[in-house]
Amino acid sequence: MLAVQALKIGGAFTMDWSTYLQQFQDFVLFKFPQPPYFLLLIGLLISFLCGLPFAITLRQRVQDWEQNHSPATLPRWGKLQLLIPFVGTIIGVAITFASMLEIFGLPTLPSYLISLLATTLLGSWVWSEIGNLLGRRLLRSYLAKSSEFSHQR
Repeated sequence: MLAVQALKIGGAFTMDWSTYLQQFQDFVLFKFPQPPYFLLLIGLLISFLCGLPFAITLRQRVQDWEQNHSPATLPRWGKLQLLIPFVGTIIGVAITFASMLEIFGLPTLPSYLISLLATTLLGSWVWSEIGNLLGRRLLRSYLAKSSEFSHQR
């Protein structure tokens, strides 16, 4: 109940802060009556359905880079083709993690905030590591091909 509660005392309105504090506490500590097993399964399904295209696209990009030795041969939307399934996977992991926290007894809002923070940090770290690994792999492949070319002369 979010009705404005004000008491008129001597022509001035005063607010009942304890009521607002109680309403905020109820909002933060809200828990669903049943554990969110359905959301756990949905999160796992989203992670799987987005992770599979991400892995296939990543494998295809690495093979293209090794054959052509240049990131310039990638399509214009190559990074976006990797980023969209990766973000979907991260969203699925966030839903799964929040659902697990709720199953273990954490209220809804804190579990989703913790999950959002953790998966954002972990996802950005994983994305940067994938970029570093692909860059190193491309460089090694390029150097190996150039050394083979110089030995053939």
